[in-house]
Amino acid sequence: MKHLLENVHIFSKLSDEELDLVIGICRPETKEPGAQIVLQNTTGKDMFIVDEGSIEVYVEVDGVDKTIVFLGHGQLFGEMTLLDQGHRSASGRAGKGGCSLVRMDNDDFKALCEDNPKIGYSVMKHFAMDMAFKLRHMNLTSA
Repeated sequence: MKHLLENVHIFSKLSDEELDLVIGICRPETKEPGAQIVLQNTTGKDMFIVDEGSIEVYVEVDGVDKTIVFLGHGQLFGEMTLLDQGHRSASGRAGKGGCSLVRMDNDDFKALCEDNPKIGYSVMKHFAMDMAFKLRHMNLTSA
């Protein structure tokens, strides 16, 4: 699991010791093809990192599922729940070949950050950088 997390951008600047603490709150899971992971408009409590296989991210539009993206190795899903526990903006299910993923609980992450502020600062800094990039990209494409 360490090799997976050290290559995920939000954890890339953590020391080995800090990464070990993050690993301590992660739970590996395996999902069968098509298995539901999260549902749009439900309250988020967990973030996921894809290890193997893929996750199909989709939204329901007029009663029809519309695929947004397929996420693969090292990509995050549901990371906004680490900032708040708002409603999910999309649904996610295991891809055609199923998937192995790592689940991280929001409450566990908050407790880890309270005990280790440097971890929280580093992860939140990377979240902020990602959001800034996405907002700039969205503004450029809608101009």
